[in-house]
Amino acid sequence: MSDEKRQILDWLSPLASRERHHTVSEGRVEGVGDWLLHTNEFEKWRTSEGGAVNPVLFCYGDPGVGKTYMSSLVIDTICDRIGGDNVVVACVYCDFHAQNEQSATTVLGALLKQVVAGMEPIPSEIKSAFERAKKQVDGRTLRLPEIRAMLVKSLSYLRRGFICIDALDEFPQKNRPELWDSLRHIIQECPNTRLFITGRPHIRDEVGKYFSGSATVIPIKPRTEDIVRYLEMRLDRDLDADIMDESLRADILRVIPVTISEIFLLVSLIMDAILEQTTLHLRKQTFLKMTNGLGLDDAYRTTLHRIQQQNGSKAKLGMGALMWISRSERPLKTEELCHALAVETGTTDLNLENIPSVRTLLGCTLGLVSIDPQSSKVRLIHFTLQEYLGTHANLFITPHAMMAEICLTYL
Repeated sequence: MSDEKRQILDWLSPLASRERHHTVSEGRVEGVGDWLLHTNEFEKWRTSEGGAVNPVLFCYGDPGVGKTYMSSLVIDTICDRIGGDNVVVACVYCDFHAQNEQSATTVLGALLKQVVAGMEPIPSEIKSAFERAKKQVDGRTLRLPEIRAMLVKSLSYLRRGFICIDALDEFPQKNRPELWDSLRHIIQECPNTRLFITGRPHIRDEVGKYFSGSATVIPIKPRTEDIVRYLEMRLDRDLDADIMDESLRADILRVIPVTISEIFLLVSLIMDAILEQTTLHLRKQTFLKMTNGLGLDDAYRTTLHRIQQQNGSKAKLGMGALMWISRSERPLKTEELCHALAVETGTTDLNLENIPSVRTLLGCTLGLVSIDPQSSKVRLIHFTLQEYLGTHANLFITPHAMMAEICLTYL
């Protein structure tokens, strides 16, 4: 790719959708979610051309059921099965951590960036707009009507186009009408384009409002066989297999799919809690405790209690990391977070020996934090954890004042 083309693509949108997709795809378990691909609704939506079927497929589900992983599965499946040239799949993963970066303009820009990335040459109107922008102070970005028109025109060059937007409920609510209007306009103007959306149940009304009569709706809910596949994967990859016996393994595979089948995220947290124990006895105790009618809030509360009960400075480091991630105005990179956690108020210099390693940081947060290897950004494992931390103000004492003091000390 030439330097000029790379500059144009970066100019269209700051969102790194493909990097996020790669990270999500890496975490998928083979076979989990395949049931969606075998539905008549999905197959008709994927293979039909023109206006024969509804161009919009909306999959909704409660928090933690695995919607984002299903999105990545759909994207990869379309990419694997598209036949011939002149077909493009463009995606955006909405993220509550990055709400300040997300607008209708940046989302459509990210889609346009992916659509034209494979075109040679880049459409002349986009290149001309870039050249004009370079001559202005700080380089003017495209406005929403301009970028929408360019996206429609670029999609019209294609035999088929697929747009996939995950977690639209995490997109800023104040900006959603503009995005819905734009997506509806694109679908109306581009009969060769299909739109896949996921979100929580409450945005189903919005989908009906903007795509009345043109959207197929499928509820997302973990299947028992998906839960079993995931559990088998976790057990097979257990690094401490010597403290797992056949009896406990059988109980895990028998009980969890039956008693905790509604929320994939909850299953993951329970397995984290079981497998981190150091003896078979403790694993059995944890299994009994964590499968006794536990809900997602209960799992978060239990995990946070375990973080707070860690020895030495691990508890402070784990809770400090959660405070910074949940209260920051934008996503933090690993280096930023580790430096913030290393600052000692009242000192004049940063002690480099006090900077925690990424491995230590992840260990102290007991699975509640993940790192995007593509962007090095630190994330909470799920939007529901952000909501939980936001509604339990007593977990952090004057967090913003503390963060401000640390920032001033660092400066």
